[in-house]
Amino acid sequence: MSTQDGLSASRGPRASLESQLLKVRSLLTAGDLQQARAISDSILAEHPLDAGALIQRSRLESIGDNYRLAREYALSACRVGVRNKRQCMFLLRRLKTFNLIPELHGFIPRIPPNLLNDVDVAQLVALFLQTLNKPQLALHHLQLADAHNPSSAPLKSDIGVALLNLGRFDEAERHFRESLELEPDHAPAWWHLSRLHESSGSNAGHVDGLKQAIARAKDPRNAGLLAYALHRELDSQGDHAGASDALELACTSMRKVVAYSSEDEEGLFTLLKSLPAGEGDRNMAALDAPFTPVFIVGMHRSGTTLLEQLLSGHTDICSGGELYDFTSQLRLAADHHCSTELDAQIVQASADFDYEAIGRGYLESVDWRRSTGQRFVTDKLPSNFLNIGFILRALPGAKILHMSRDPMETCFSNLREPFSGTACRYSYDQAELANYYRQYFALMQHWRQRFPGRIHDVTYAALATDPAAELKRVMAYLGTGFQPAMLDPEAAASSVTTASAVQVRQKPGLPLRPKWHAYRDYLTPLAWRLSELGQRY
Repeated sequence: MSTQDGLSASRGPRASLESQLLKVRSLLTAGDLQQARAISDSILAEHPLDAGALIQRSRLESIGDNYRLAREYALSACRVGVRNKRQCMFLLRRLKTFNLIPELHGFIPRIPPNLLNDVDVAQLVALFLQTLNKPQLALHHLQLADAHNPSSAPLKSDIGVALLNLGRFDEAERHFRESLELEPDHAPAWWHLSRLHESSGSNAGHVDGLKQAIARAKDPRNAGLLAYALHRELDSQGDHAGASDALELACTSMRKVVAYSSEDEEGLFTLLKSLPAGEGDRNMAALDAPFTPVFIVGMHRSGTTLLEQLLSGHTDICSGGELYDFTSQLRLAADHHCSTELDAQIVQASADFDYEAIGRGYLESVDWRRSTGQRFVTDKLPSNFLNIGFILRALPGAKILHMSRDPMETCFSNLREPFSGTACRYSYDQAELANYYRQYFALMQHWRQRFPGRIHDVTYAALATDPAAELKRVMAYLGTGFQPAMLDPEAAASSVTTASAVQVRQKPGLPLRPKWHAYRDYLTPLAWRLSELGQRY
């Protein structure tokens, strides 16, 4: 046998496997799930430990809405490891999809160095580490990749984000500028620069550069991000008319790429309020919990990050950040993956849930975060206000802190923020945003009536004007004492990866005139709809 024949023979099984995997991929694209499953079965029978086959089967089961099976195949792939960039990227996304955070942390150090130095892999690893409130580790991986790819504008920008989240603003700005020197239209760098300039001031050069970049933008998402940046830069200059036009362009651009149905959302709220009266009222014995979960809920941009940062100054409170662990337990119970925090299918399946299993699953998935065995762990995912009925049934000892802020301030802050992924899809249209706020307001009234004494309301105004008094009330609700160190948010905010990363490091306070007031004419549709809550603007 010739040398060439030997090479072909050695490549034969692998080439055949890749061909089969490609065929399954094509069938999935075509929507032929049955035939794709049949070929996948034969592949796994012959190659049960092939990472590519396991990852592909996980994706197949997700398409078939078999959440538990999809999760198990992702775990199997993680145990096997990956051999190329494609597998690495897909497995990272799979682990994040199922909120398998310890497994994700364990997998990242096992990624081959040559893959970690790849721009795309490094960016994805860093993105996930940022969402897990690990900006220092994200920075480490980005800097390693940057050493091998010094001309990558996206890497420079992502390094800037990690530095911004660590409070190293001057270094962050330098990296955003380096990114724009390499790629003048790089939208994320422009956006994050505008976040920094909101407190430090803008200049005409930034405005001109943004207008030129917007004129050249082809992708609606990039155009939207650039327009949000232009809005903030013009706002810093006091050009509120121009800033209003930029904000309108930003919202219309984002609506082109972020789908939203007010009717579906209204249906979800109706379902939650129509759950049987006994839901959550059964006398289930308290779980033998190793810690007390503290859920900080409310609208996005209502001050939840500030409250968590102040609480984290307490020696017995572990700051968890925005966790998706409870949502993951609901998905597991329903064997269904929803694209947002909650959907109608999960609510409809809830009558058959094993709530004790959901509670134990949540506690086990979060417990690793308590590095020093603190008594409390905060879970600051604002949209968990939707899940309050499920939370209090699954976790009888849980505490609920509801953060509220002036409706107009809250909604305007949402309107001028480009959220990632499927978060806050209602926030790109004034009418839809106001309608969502009204439904949120009504649902919170419903939960208070259903669970009297279980929800403690915290107002942003009280927290900003007299934080000591408000925190003492919060700590009394939690059943522990106030500590003076809680009053120093800058000391506590060593890392913040939410949209409030800049503001939370500033001393809380209320402006003499609210931010939205300069935009009152532009915001007439929002104000008119919010007036139904009994407030006039």
